[in-house]
Amino acid sequence: MSRITRRRLGGLAIGTGLAATSLPARAQAWPSRPVTVVVPWPAGGSTDVLARAVSRNFSERFGQAFVVENRSGANGNIGAASVARAAPDGHTLMVTTNGPITNNTLLFKSMPFNPSTDLAPIALLAELPIVIAARSAMPYRTVQELVAFAKANPEKVNCGTPPLGSAAHLAIELLMHRTGIRLNLVPYRGSAPLTNDLLAGAVDMGIDLVTTYLPHIQAGTLRALGITATQAIPQLPGVPPVQAQGIADYRATGWISLLGPARLAAETVAKLNAASNAYLAMDETRSLLQPLGLTPLGGTPAELTQRMAAEVEQWRPIIAAANISVD
Repeated sequence: MSRITRRRLGGLAIGTGLAATSLPARAQAWPSRPVTVVVPWPAGGSTDVLARAVSRNFSERFGQAFVVENRSGANGNIGAASVARAAPDGHTLMVTTNGPITNNTLLFKSMPFNPSTDLAPIALLAELPIVIAARSAMPYRTVQELVAFAKANPEKVNCGTPPLGSAAHLAIELLMHRTGIRLNLVPYRGSAPLTNDLLAGAVDMGIDLVTTYLPHIQAGTLRALGITATQAIPQLPGVPPVQAQGIADYRATGWISLLGPARLAAETVAKLNAASNAYLAMDETRSLLQPLGLTPLGGTPAELTQRMAAEVEQWRPIIAAANISVD
């Protein structure tokens, strides 16, 4: 073998060795630049507040800026689709409620992405309990009494709901499906006009996130009939879950999770999952979440994947029976 050939072989061996030793270093370098955290909803809501708090914690933990970017529209589909199309390098993430990654697949005739194949689940962050409330002048004080009254007075109870397809709207559809009652649903574009009409007596009852009605429940102008989570919550300690009031197999909550594009490196997913669970376990996190009506969750990526699939299967027959579409 010639000297030149040996040199070339030696150079190749050295280069290969350098490449082999540099691979772990590159894998450990994430994040190597600022990370964009997409929130597919307008700024100011509970999801946005939680996303910004998580991002601040991650910025300190990982030594790079995690910057929240609000990309709202199409019931969350616009922002979620941008994450699904992003490079799977860990520098684009998403904090979202369940709508764009579960129920939208049933509410829209076509989707710009497939949540089950185009996104990488990372961690469940928090649950958004919903409360069923009525004006204090109404004759029912519990969900059981509402059901009895509605059966005796079919379609005589006017119930205001947030927009069609929202978690709160689906929650009241589930109640009607489970109990056989028929309420006269009045959909609103948002929580503010619904709350105003409820307080003014234009509708008899309403359903929305706990934080929307909590001040009015505390003031006595609204009465909480039940919450849609399976466990009592500290914000409304005396209000029993709907399921505990004899409505079997009832759970209808919103929830917030962290995801990235599909094919995100397993090591990056593991780091983000561990950081999420550590953040949710902090006392200061619980102090932040409680006034927002949020219950911390946490867990593994596999548990988030399972919850996404279960959510779609739970709502498929409800949405089909009520013929709900937002297209």
